[in-house]
Amino acid sequence: MKRIAKILKISALVLCFFVFISVGSSLAAASEDRYGGVLKEALTVGPATPIGFPSEAAPDASAAACPALETLIRVTQDGIIEPLLAESWEIARDHKSITFKLQKGVRFHDGTPFNAQAVKWNLDNVIKSKRVPGLKSVEVVDDYTVRTNLDKYTNVIFTRLANSTCAVISPSAAEKNGLDWVRWHPVGTGPFKFVAYERDAKLTYEKNSNYWRKGLPYLDGVEFVVIADDSVQKIAFQRGDIHRLQAKPLTALELKNAGFPYYAIPFGSFVLIPDSKNSDSPLANKKVRLAISHALDREALAEGLGHGFANPAYQVFPGISGMALPNLQKHEYNPEKAKKLLAEAGYPNGFETNTWSFIRIVPRDYINAVANMLQQVGIKVNVGFPEAGKYSEYRFKGWKNGMLGHALAPIVSVNSAFNTYFGAIQFPSLQKPARWEEVYNAAMESLEIDNVKTRDLIQLVHDDVMVIPYMEETQICFYQKGVTIPEMEKFGTLSYFRGESWLAPDLR
Repeated sequence: MKRIAKILKISALVLCFFVFISVGSSLAAASEDRYGGVLKEALTVGPATPIGFPSEAAPDASAAACPALETLIRVTQDGIIEPLLAESWEIARDHKSITFKLQKGVRFHDGTPFNAQAVKWNLDNVIKSKRVPGLKSVEVVDDYTVRTNLDKYTNVIFTRLANSTCAVISPSAAEKNGLDWVRWHPVGTGPFKFVAYERDAKLTYEKNSNYWRKGLPYLDGVEFVVIADDSVQKIAFQRGDIHRLQAKPLTALELKNAGFPYYAIPFGSFVLIPDSKNSDSPLANKKVRLAISHALDREALAEGLGHGFANPAYQVFPGISGMALPNLQKHEYNPEKAKKLLAEAGYPNGFETNTWSFIRIVPRDYINAVANMLQQVGIKVNVGFPEAGKYSEYRFKGWKNGMLGHALAPIVSVNSAFNTYFGAIQFPSLQKPARWEEVYNAAMESLEIDNVKTRDLIQLVHDDVMVIPYMEETQICFYQKGVTIPEMEKFGTLSYFRGESWLAPDLR
């Protein structure tokens, strides 16, 4: 999709549309009872990294903070950039900076004003964290105008700025209470105000009565309840104790058959990510990685674990429009070939390794099934499911002697996903192929996203067996009849603001 052209040509139109929809929503609310009630959702585990300081938050913590924190812009699943805390923007002719005009009259939850100085303070922290490559510096032009200077233009910069890492919090709250306090007390501009976090039990938000988008939110609050066991989550949902449930495949099949409404999106690729950068690791050898790929019976995994919501994946992002490789040479299931490759690599009797995964990202059954298949060709896999903090340490600081079981979600665009997962920040123990910089830069630096160049990047990943995909799953989000979550369909099931969500009277 030609996103940059859309940005340049229709940003004013999008802004007008946004204002129209906001006014329309308020008018509709006047004639329909939408106000009241607390939206309750389930989490498998509570956030272990800070929820109130975005540049330090892991993805699950950022998602949990979404009711309170907002970004300058947001990007729909169709790739349309919408204004949020920024009312408009302009790209410099040399593509080295973007100037944002900010909304006026917005206040943080502590009553202090949102302005250009606050945006600069937040983005300066993002730059220091190095979690959003491309941002070079931020200038205050006036109280409601900021200029973001870019290290190097890429066609995913807007997706980066819309990422929760760039959410804006109150600098005054940090100055007054200290950073340690702010880390666990998100003070933003969002539709809901943070109330409390009972670790591994419950995360609570209340309505922001002074929210800057007039007439919103409809809800009195949002509550995340931590329920570790999938079956207990399902029972809680069926009883109506929770309103929304992101279901695993077997549970999804049961709930679908029971007639519960749901929303489905392609979730991307489940992959094994090897510690190939460690020269003493067997996984540094391409033949070993290829052997692992041939040892996986993808068809059986999809059929046995997907329950109708999964497909075998022989490449990353196979189901995303325009991303299927036209001449893909599949690594078909062939255990004898896998054993032969292991012998050629110097491991005729196999070897022992580890796999770590975070169950909120990849179901436990997937990793156990993969480990059992590798066992059949002589690779003994010790399976571990660390808590969120430890897994984030592996993910962002590195690991040895093993693989991470992860899922690559198509974050708005495949380019955005590549930038997020395989840019400079995540998976430091993963070795990129020799031509990585050349092919990666070609895909990222074109003015508009070019599917041919993105497929070249996918082809390189496949040829090098850089990561080992095995299944692509559809993500299913169920909700109770009478629950309306328009933002979920527009922005995805992982992170959305909930300001426009509402409950029917019998659910309040």
